[in-house]
Amino acid sequence: PCKMSFPIILVPEAAQVWHLNQQIAQFETFPLEQQRLIQAQSLRALLTWVAEHSLFWHERLRSVGWASESDPWLILESLPILTRSDLQDHYDGLSCEKYFPPGSCVVAQSTGSTGRPVRTLKHKESYHLRYLSYALRGSVWHQLDVSKTILKYSARVTDGFSPNWGTPEAWFAKTGDLILCRSMGHNLSDMYEALKTNRPSYVVADGSIANALSHYALEQDPDERPQVKAILTTGSAITPRIREECNRAFGAKVINRYTNEEVGWMAIQCPKHDHLHVMSSNVIIEIVDEAGNTCPAGQRGRVLVTALHSEAMPIIRYDVGDIAEWGEPCDCGIRLPVIRRVWGREREFVRTPTGALRHIVLMAEDFLKIAPITDMRFRYYTNPLLRFEVVCQKQLTVEQRQLLSGVVQSLLGFECPVAFDERSAIDWGETDKRISFMVMHQPWIG
Repeated sequence: PCKMSFPIILVPEAAQVWHLNQQIAQFETFPLEQQRLIQAQSLRALLTWVAEHSLFWHERLRSVGWASESDPWLILESLPILTRSDLQDHYDGLSCEKYFPPGSCVVAQSTGSTGRPVRTLKHKESYHLRYLSYALRGSVWHQLDVSKTILKYSARVTDGFSPNWGTPEAWFAKTGDLILCRSMGHNLSDMYEALKTNRPSYVVADGSIANALSHYALEQDPDERPQVKAILTTGSAITPRIREECNRAFGAKVINRYTNEEVGWMAIQCPKHDHLHVMSSNVIIEIVDEAGNTCPAGQRGRVLVTALHSEAMPIIRYDVGDIAEWGEPCDCGIRLPVIRRVWGREREFVRTPTGALRHIVLMAEDFLKIAPITDMRFRYYTNPLLRFEVVCQKQLTVEQRQLLSGVVQSLLGFECPVAFDERSAIDWGETDKRISFMVMHQPWIG
């Protein structure tokens, strides 16, 4: 916009984002029944499109008896779950690129933090406008003071500076500075130094990086710790303990945003509570048990997502690999469905010898009281064997290894062999995520 005169004239893209934001704001005031009707219209349009333009979905829809007059909700519930392997193995069958103008679609690729990357196709212009609109929604909900400095940690940027936050906020207000800090290749001390030097009011980071930074900061001189208004997180489950430690370390509130590379915005933290509101105008979220049945509020299950505007590469009932649970309706005035908690990635759950599914949550202090550890990573194999990659200020003693093994076995809930791998550094790869614990679903072959 022109900030020197009134009335303000928005550039066309900014005007489109503002208009989308107004529509999204109106949608979140509708009763759930009305939201479902609008979703059903979008879902029917998507299913009609894919039946004609996607070979992969044409076959799947035919297998469940799709017809143009079918109830879209019943069809959705009947469709097989779309897996990560489906996206990796059937890119051409899923793609509808040839039905769009040449050059109007863009390939998005995950970082491959868990192995083979996933490629998805998006209609560049419409996806970008929606993405910015939901980003703006989060800023409005939480009344971010955009005149302040914001620091962003990411594996996809180079260290740098911008005199404004960038889009969408800079379209509508005079913003503070944006500091960019590349998370890959920097250790925690470098990343913490960027906080101390720039003293931002807001920080954007993957949840795992926010967690690691808060642990690190709590070990530093409290008089030198920077104070932060809020940490805007994505990518990892945010536990009450992470929230508490970010507050202790920086005085910061954590504002969680639930997104993924394949579909974009899925949910944003409530402005009043710690739970999430589903962006139902953009996605349909299902939470299902192991049999594929819908989970009631309070029961954990797998998250399936349908991207309602994913015509370039339709994403329908995609298993994003997360475990979550529904919550009760919210009293904040926003009528969008509530996800009470995202517990974590399915890969963070170990099945014990008794058949129980156990969620592994690592507490750094449990390990630090035994040895001066500066970084660590765990990989659980089906042998069973747990490989403990560790960076320590001194070589571990036999006694320390025994004590650390005891902590690990307590977390797992059974006596599992622990193989230590002492390193000078851990290579986290080209990703925003530091996946500290992961189930590998294969045996370790040393």
